[in-house]
This record gives sequence, C-alpha cells and structure tokens, in this order.
Amino acid sequence: MDIPYIPGRGLLPELPLGRFLPPIPGGMVSEWCQKFLSPGDWVLDPFGFNPMVPIEIASEGFKVLVTVNNPIHAFMLKIIASAPQEEELIAALQDLAITPKGDERMEPYIRGLYQVTCANCKRQIEADSFLWEKGSDYPFAAQVECPYCSAVGEQEISSEYKEILGALPPIQLHQARALNRIVGRDDKMRSQVINALNTYPARPLIVLQTIINRLDSLEQSPRRRELLIALILSAADQGNTLWAHPSPRNRPRQIVIPSVYQERNLWKVLEESIKTWQVIQTPIPLQIWNDAEINIPGISLYPGRIRELTPQPGRSFFSAILSAVPRPNQAFWTLSALWTGWIWGQEAISPIRNVLARQRYDWNWHTNALNGVFDAFNNYRHPGLKLWGLVAENEPMLLLATLMAAETSGLTLSAFSHSLDDQLAQCYWREHPIPRHHNKPDSAIKIAQQSVRQFLSRKGEPANYQQIHSAAITGLAGENKLALDIFLQNPNNAASETQKWIEALFTEGDLLIKIGGGTASIETGEWWIKNPSITSIPLIDRVEEALLNHLITAEVTSAQEVKSFIYQSFPGLFTPEDKVLLNCLESYAELIDQEKHLWKLRDNERPGIRETEIDTIRGILKKMGERLNYQILGDDPILWLDALETSPIYSFHVLSTAIISKHIQEDRSKARTKVLVFPGGRANLLAFKKQRDPLLAKILDHEFLAIKFRLIRDLDANPLLSRDLFIEQIQIDPPEYRSSQLALF
Repeated sequence: MDIPYIPGRGLLPELPLGRFLPPIPGGMVSEWCQKFLSPGDWVLDPFGFNPMVPIEIASEGFKVLVTVNNPIHAFMLKIIASAPQEEELIAALQDLAITPKGDERMEPYIRGLYQVTCANCKRQIEADSFLWEKGSDYPFAAQVECPYCSAVGEQEISSEYKEILGALPPIQLHQARALNRIVGRDDKMRSQVINALNTYPARPLIVLQTIINRLDSLEQSPRRRELLIALILSAADQGNTLWAHPSPRNRPRQIVIPSVYQERNLWKVLEESIKTWQVIQTPIPLQIWNDAEINIPGISLYPGRIRELTPQPGRSFFSAILSAVPRPNQAFWTLSALWTGWIWGQEAISPIRNVLARQRYDWNWHTNALNGVFDAFNNYRHPGLKLWGLVAENEPMLLLATLMAAETSGLTLSAFSHSLDDQLAQCYWREHPIPRHHNKPDSAIKIAQQSVRQFLSRKGEPANYQQIHSAAITGLAGENKLALDIFLQNPNNAASETQKWIEALFTEGDLLIKIGGGTASIETGEWWIKNPSITSIPLIDRVEEALLNHLITAEVTSAQEVKSFIYQSFPGLFTPEDKVLLNCLESYAELIDQEKHLWKLRDNERPGIRETEIDTIRGILKKMGERLNYQILGDDPILWLDALETSPIYSFHVLSTAIISKHIQEDRSKARTKVLVFPGGRANLLAFKKQRDPLLAKILDHEFLAIKFRLIRDLDANPLLSRDLFIEQIQIDPPEYRSSQLALF
C-alpha cells in the first residue's frame, strides 16, 4: 500500500485564478510521467481543474485528452498552453487603454475612479486598493504608495473624500447589463444571479461592465482579444468582495462576504496580470478533440463532461488516467457562471447553468459527483491502465469522498502516499479483480482498527487526527471495505454516515488515547495507542539516522536530493515533514549555497571525529565521578554509584546523535538521575523532537536530563566542583527549541 511520495520542484506555480484551483506543486506530474509512462502513451485527465496537469503531461512528450465542463477552466488551459508573451499581453491591454470613453480614453477614465488625497503630502494620487467593512456605504481606508512623498501603506479616508469616492457613475445600467448577459428577464434563476452579483461592489462592477461592453467594438485580432479576455478574468476575480483583509490565504469556497475586505484598483490588476498569465515559455500544441489521428505530443481538449465524450476512443486507448481531484467550491462555480455570461453570453453558460441554483455543496453531494466521473471512464479501463489521483488541499472528508467514490465505481486503492506540507494525497487505483461483496460494519471496523494500530506501531510516535483518519480509510479502501452497504442505501447521506462511523475509532473502544489538545474536538492534539505492545523506533529518529548516513555518503547534497532519498526510505503515510528534514539537516550540515539549496556535512560531524569525542567525554565522566567519590560502572550507560545507596545516583548516556529512543527504552538502571549527554549541535534537534512529541516531552521532563558536551568539559575544568554544584549545574541549561529561519526550498 505504501509508495514513495512524488514531490514537486520548489514552490507552487503562481496561476491565474489560482486561489480556486487545486494547488499542485510544479514538476510533480512531470516526475510521475517520467517514472510510469512510455513513449507514445495517451493520458486522460477527466476533471481538468488544474491546467498545469495536462500541460506537464504534454511537456514530457505525451498525448493527453482533458475533458473540461467549465468554460473558464477550458479558456485558462487554452491561453496558458499558448505561452503568451509579455509584449503581446501588453499590446492587448493597450488596445483597451486607448479606446474612447466619453471625452477621454479608457485607461485614465478607470484610473480616475481610484483617486484619493495622500494623507501625508495632500497631493492627489491613485490608490492601490480600498478597504471596506461589510455593509458600509464607503471604504474606511485606502492602501497607497505615494509617488510624491513616498508614503506607503494604509491611510484613513476622510469624511469629505468618502463623499467624493461615493460619487460614482450611475450603476443601474451596469447592473442590468451584468444581469441580462447571464439570464433572461423571465428566467427562474434570475434571483440567484442577483444574489451572486451582490459580491461585486459598485466601482468594480462599473469598471468590469464598461470594459466588457467595449470588447465587441474593439478592432483586435482573435489572438489579442483572447489575451485581453484573460486579463479581464483576472480583474473579475480581483474585483469581488471575496478578498478578506488582512488574510495571508484567500481561498474562498462559499459566497460569503468577509467582515473586512479589500477592493483592488482594477487597472493596476490588469497590468499586474500580464505577468500572471506568463506561466510557461514554450507553447504546447492544443486542439479540440476529434477522431483524427494525432501523432504529436500535445493536448486534446474536449469542452464537456467525460460521460459526453464524442467520439469515444477504444477501451485500451489510454495508458493512464491522471487528474487533480477537485474539492467542492460553490464560490468558484458561481463566479464562473457570472464571468462566462459576461464574456460569452447566455448560451455559453448552459454547461454549468445548474450551479446557479445550487447554494450548498456538501460532502455527500460531492461524493456522488465524483462517483459520476469515476463511473464515466469505466469504458476505458483495462488491465494495464495506470490510475493516479492527486487530492490537493487534502482533508479527512475530501479524501473520504474520493476513496468512497472510487470504490463504489469498481476501483481498489492499490497504493497511497501523503504529504502534510503539501496537504496533498497521491492515490493509485486498480480495477476490482472481482465484484464487490456486501460490506458489513462489524468486519470492516476490525480492518480499520488494525490499520490504525499498524500505522501507529510503525510510526513509533503519536500522530494527529488527519494522519490516523487517513490510515483507517486507506486501509479500508485497500480491502474494498470503505463503502458500506448499510450507508450506501441512502446515497445522500452515505459519506456523512461513514464519517460518523470512522469517528467512533477515536471515541469508543480501547484503541486510542488522546494526548493534549483538550476535549472539545477530536481533531486537536495527538493520538496514541491505548495499550501499545511492541512499537518501532520513532519515525523522526529513523529519519535522522537515514539523513545522517546520506550526508556521510554524499560529498554535497541538495534539498531536492535529500527529499528524494528520504521519501524513498519513508513512503506512504510516513512521508516526513519539511521541518523534520530541515531540523535534521541544520543539526549536522551547513548550507553552502543558499540559492541552489546545497548542503554539506560539517567537518566535526564526520564519524571518526565524533567517535573520538565520545570516547573523550566518557573518559571525562569516569574521572569526574571518581573525583566526586562515586563508584564507576559500565560504559553505555556510565553509572555513578554511592556506597550508601543500592541504586545508581546517575546514569549517563553519551550520544553523538539525537536518536535517544533506544537509550530511553533500554535504561533499566533505576538511577536517581538519568542524563543524556550530546554535542551542542544536537540541542535544537532534541528540543524540536520534544516539542513535537508529547510522550517524549513527558519522559524528558520527568525522567531524564539533557546536557551538552561543553558543560561536561566546563565542569571538569572547575577546581571547586562538588556533588552539589554538579547537580545544580546540569539542570540550569536545558535545550530550548528555536525555529529555523531557513526554508528547505
């Protein structure tokens, strides 16, 4: 079941409308294609929600058919694949800039709607954006960058100027145009569209409708027109109220106006979007799907649902099905309907018209919707077909919906991996070898319990709710036991009822115990086996050991090479987080090239040097114990005994690493004070381990002291050393964690 996680290459690509797209790290799809596909293979992307998925497939020299029901998705793919260049995007915008608007041109007209007075120098300037409180008649502040006095930031808008800003052109005509391009006067959906239009404040709506109204009269080539439409789409996205302020992450899923939101200067947005649409450098061939023979790598686009695909290829046509699995998003689909109507008219909305009526996308609905897509490519399944799904923005219910939908469509989960950093699950499926048996809760719950117990035993340390939930449902999906017949009888509640059944693992029986996080929610804190038997060495200790061996073997290594090596060593649900890798790297290696992310083992961390140092510290401890009139026994641990005591006073474990689990578990000395002695370079890593593992923290706080080599040397050099001074000194400087200022990429 476990398979190595395939990472991307660096940061997420910045995409137009990116806040609504499944975030797939760049290079991830390319890497999968290189590993699993052969020359000439055809790939199917049945969802088409992220344009970079088919683009990366085609960039690797393969042919890909992508089915796209949303006109906005289809348009984005077409434009991005064409690799627009800066100069042609600028030219397209310039066509709009110089078009007449009354007695002036379009650019100064729009810029004039964002004029404010700088609070610092009192000159008239153009605001970058306005800040609004929900329900207010005027913005309360402007965000500016004054070209005269260099004032930058947020400035309060005076009452006098609020009146000036409120004096906008009449909006009624613009509202009517925005409404009528989407629905007719007697359309039953008209009220829903009116509600959706309320997400646009007056100024952005006026600007957008003014621009769109000029599209038909502009004398442009078809190419320039499409590029201008692309820029307008970016402005339409930035112009609504779904931009909470301040917020580092604006990824709305519902049409809900924030309590404070930002209204951007839409002309500046148009200018900034020129860069946003330049995603790739080399164009990818793209054509509309037909039955003609296609002999060159590229993208075939079918603008419709997978179940409507015509002409239909043969069963063995596709070598692989690869797609980013979407999550429910009422906000994007509703806005897509608005934008589609504004730009292409009412007829263009017909493929997605029903989204205007649906105000709620719950997980039961989403499970059924995904199931419909999985069912639709039944005709293309064959024994050699490779099925790979990317579940981005992964969360328990999204993964549950995906796995249930696949299983009820006749697919078995064959392999799985997950990254907590990317919040992305990678799912591999195969066709059921035999028809599904009737699944009963009693037998299925045993599989879920066994999956969770095995996961925690192998991890060797507590895990959070999402990790354990994933272990349970992937274990069930791998046995075709996730979709239970008792719940499938009511498809409109199947996912939610299955989730309640899964949650019982956390709250009932003798399987799990919660550590920290309070009692308000099962999703907080960490979880551990209630009655553990034999467990593995903690995952972080095994990662540290593997990474150290890699650093010793490699003269110089890159962050990408480290990830690749570690992910191969720890597959599936055990993919280590970046902060684990970074803390281990910083403990042993130095960053020798920050731009290329190159690391090298420190000279003093080489095995021979550390072994010599350990021998030296052990020698010092033995002599120091004799100096303090203790009897000395052993080497690992070193015991200090007093003639008047039956148990050792101290036990010392001298380590070169922060891999302390073995010493903690095997120390049977019954010493009054147990001491871990380690190099100073290991202090932050040990403190990090303690911070992330509440079980380890409890042991270290109550049973062990942790001290550095340097302190042992300092105490040995102190001529006034006594027993009292020794115990006092070894307690005053415990390791404290300081988070890294670096990033792995």
